[in-house]
Amino acid sequence: MLIGEVLTNLYGLKQEDIEKALELQKKLGGYIGQILIQTGSITETQLIQALSKQLDIPIYNKDEHKVNGEGAISLPDSEIDMDFVVKNNFIPVGVDHKKSTITFITNDPLNNTVADYVIKTTGYNILTLLATEQTINELSGPYTGGKGSDFVSLHIDDTPEKLKEMAFEAPVIKFLNNILSRAVELRATDVHIEPVNSKYRVRFRIDGILHDMESLEAAFYLATVSRIKLLSGLDIAEKRLPQDGKFSTKIASAFLDIRVSTIPTVKGEGVVMRLLYRERLTFDIMRLGMESDHAKTIIELISRPYGILLVTGPTGSGKTTTLYSMLTRLNSEERKIVTVEDPVEYQLEGINQIQVKSDIGLSFASSLRSILRHDPDIIMVGEIRDRETAEISIQSAMTGHLVLSTLHTNDAPSSLFRLIEMGMEDYLLNASVIGVIAQRIVRKNCPDCSHKYYPPESVLEEYGLRNIYKKRRDMISGDMVFIRGDGCQVCAGTGYRGRIAIFECFNYTDDLKDIFLRNRSLESLRARLNEAHNFRSLREDGMLKVMKGLTTIEDVLRVC
Repeated sequence: MLIGEVLTNLYGLKQEDIEKALELQKKLGGYIGQILIQTGSITETQLIQALSKQLDIPIYNKDEHKVNGEGAISLPDSEIDMDFVVKNNFIPVGVDHKKSTITFITNDPLNNTVADYVIKTTGYNILTLLATEQTINELSGPYTGGKGSDFVSLHIDDTPEKLKEMAFEAPVIKFLNNILSRAVELRATDVHIEPVNSKYRVRFRIDGILHDMESLEAAFYLATVSRIKLLSGLDIAEKRLPQDGKFSTKIASAFLDIRVSTIPTVKGEGVVMRLLYRERLTFDIMRLGMESDHAKTIIELISRPYGILLVTGPTGSGKTTTLYSMLTRLNSEERKIVTVEDPVEYQLEGINQIQVKSDIGLSFASSLRSILRHDPDIIMVGEIRDRETAEISIQSAMTGHLVLSTLHTNDAPSSLFRLIEMGMEDYLLNASVIGVIAQRIVRKNCPDCSHKYYPPESVLEEYGLRNIYKKRRDMISGDMVFIRGDGCQVCAGTGYRGRIAIFECFNYTDDLKDIFLRNRSLESLRARLNEAHNFRSLREDGMLKVMKGLTTIEDVLRVC
């Protein structure tokens, strides 16, 4: 099979992408696989896997194929030119003198020139394994003095003209493309490039947790940051002030909007790239991970014609995704929906979205005043940050609008008291608030390396798992199931892959309003919720998902 056919079968590569690559190949030459990588149709890992299937060549695995020691391989006595071999991306990783065989890793298995040269020079046979360029660079250190096989020395010069020149150097372009490809493959949401002590590191946020990926030398760091700035439309000469920008790209046939933010630190600029996948995210309220009772409550709340519904939680707890899922469900031709956000992360078709711009006076409060003159049915306020925004949101809810908004509180009942702290009157809250949702995000067990286990009895007792099981027996089909992952290549060694939300929510009913007015006590409100409303806390909802085998006790405790 042709490589294009293999890629289509494995990854659904589109025919139009193949035809475009073939046209470029006629004009520029080169391998079609590399052209598909450069056009963003596939990643290098996908190409390596396709070549393995097409050519029946195994893929290098550090656990299966042990490298002979940490230094350079002791090759047969000969006049072999290692510079020539390594520069052609052939790295020796093992030698068997008894069988006269040398094992090489490469990402260019069709390069017979190197294989023929080694066979002729050494008299040994060649065993080839496929590997990504990242792996090749990591294992080429003993042969390149610690530099990658594509290392190009870049002199440190931080003048704008030199930085711009460096940003267009081939190794810098290649490095940034590889970083973004790896981020997409590992499902990273953010890429951090930052100075730490005497080095510069790259970290990926995968399923909410940061992981170190690699280190950079100073010149490469400066050139990479400059390239990111140029792509984002930022000023490469400005290093004293924070800057924000964005750019779009295509990787593995996925279109990404990349939001870039830079901040000045005492050791240099820190850069964060937020990866927003246009096609991967689906805003379906039934796929957020909520249990049936929570789903019923939330759907009933957003079906109200007016009132304010609050979604609470810290930064990165998935509040925006929940709000977007609600708006998607409510969106129809009969309703006008207007949002005011900072920033607008995803553009929703059929919904009027406003981006806050504080530098020109377009704040949440000023936007809300204007929104009310545009005859909306539903208003979404990205965040209630101050008293003025809270007042206008409450007034909007009391004048016939359904208002959805977020707050930063630790749990759902605390939201009412947070608004009181902002200066809101309790009777206004009782007249406008219809319900509150709190949420966190936990990581799901990796389906490839997870296995059943049974925690010690002391752990079950400490976190009340048996009591929760008895209380919520109708929500768990069968016995308690505990699962955890050992870590594998698919999940980047974490044991987790993907995320799911845990919730606590309540309908703000008349009896709760009465207790809130009379007692003004968080404890009294919680007691009433537990007594009369079968209220479930964030931790209890998380432990429910633990007993269903979706996540682990450790990860639930990490977030709540």
